[in-house]
Amino acid sequence: MKELTQADFSLLWPELRRWLPVQVTDVWMIGSASVAVVNPDVPAVLRTSKDVDVIPVGTPVLYFDSTIMERELGEDSDFSSKHRFFVDYVSDSLLKWTPPGWQQRVTTIQLTEGLRGHCLDPHDIAYNKLYAGRPKDIIWVRGLLGTGIITWARLEELHAGNPLAAADREKVELSMAQVRAQSGP
Repeated sequence: MKELTQADFSLLWPELRRWLPVQVTDVWMIGSASVAVVNPDVPAVLRTSKDVDVIPVGTPVLYFDSTIMERELGEDSDFSSKHRFFVDYVSDSLLKWTPPGWQQRVTTIQLTEGLRGHCLDPHDIAYNKLYAGRPKDIIWVRGLLGTGIITWARLEELHAGNPLAAADREKVELSMAQVRAQSGP
C-alpha cells in the first residue's frame, strides 16, 4: 500500500500510454485512486492504495494486451517493485453494479498525450465499494463521507434508482448499514 500522490500519477500516465494497446485513447478509472486523481487534497488514508484500476474504453481486455500490461505495470512488475503501486488492467464487468447514468457523471482529464482518463464520480466509486462490501471498502466509504466529497443522500438516491436483483440490493444495503453503524447517527 502506498499513499498515491500527483507525482505518482505524473510518472504513471506516460507509462500507461506506452503499454496500452495503440487503439486505446481513453480509459475508465474506477477505484479509489480515481478519487485521488480528481481530488488531490483528499486525506492520505483515502489515497492509500496498492493499485490504479483502469479499463480501456470501447476496447475489450484481450489476453495478449492484459499479459503485456501485467508484465510491464502489473503487481509483479519492475514498475511495481520500484514505485510500490501497480496498474490493475480490468474488464468492464466490474462496472455492472454501478448505478445507471454513471458514464455522464465521470470527470474527464487529459492524462498524457494520446490518453484521456474518465474518472468515475466519487459516489459511483463508493457505491461499487458498497457492493464489494469488504471491511476495507466500508472503512473507505465512511472516510470519504467524512470529507463531504460524497453524501448519504446521494448514495441513497443512486441506490434507489439502481435496478439490481434482490440479492445484490440486499448486499449493498448491508454494507450501507455497516458504514452507518461505524459512522454514528
